[in-house]
Amino acid sequence: MNRKIVVFIMLLVLSLAVSGCSDKETTTTIESEDGEEYEVTYTEGDVGDEECPVGSSWTASNPSTGEIMTMEIVGREEIEGIEMCHAVYEANVIGEDNVARVDYYWSDEEEDGAFMFIAYDEDGNIVSEMKAMNGKMTITGEDGETIEMDIPQDE
Repeated sequence: MNRKIVVFIMLLVLSLAVSGCSDKETTTTIESEDGEEYEVTYTEGDVGDEECPVGSSWTASNPSTGEIMTMEIVGREEIEGIEMCHAVYEANVIGEDNVARVDYYWSDEEEDGAFMFIAYDEDGNIVSEMKAMNGKMTITGEDGETIEMDIPQDE
């Protein structure tokens, strides 16, 4: 898996884990599996909505490369009948995966576990898309090839 994606997921989990835990800007340093250090700054947004604190953001930077990644929770949207939180991730250094921006949507309803990622290149073209909702998982690659499968439902 691409290092940038691993770092993105790690930082996403960190940002979601600390949402609602602080009322100010917080900066910390984390180390990736390959030993690179990243500075992460988190700012909490609307704490009235603990599941989707609009305005919350984090910025991660790698001082040795100048790479900066940001993510901000920008609001809620209804997608295919499911209310989802929407966050935008952006990076100033484009890696081998060609991803400059990701729109990330997730449902805070545990039962449905719905989410969607849409990755864009620096020109705004869709690089890939992955979504899981309404009992289906769909993955579309840059080449336009789509894989769809049913998601087993707990009964």
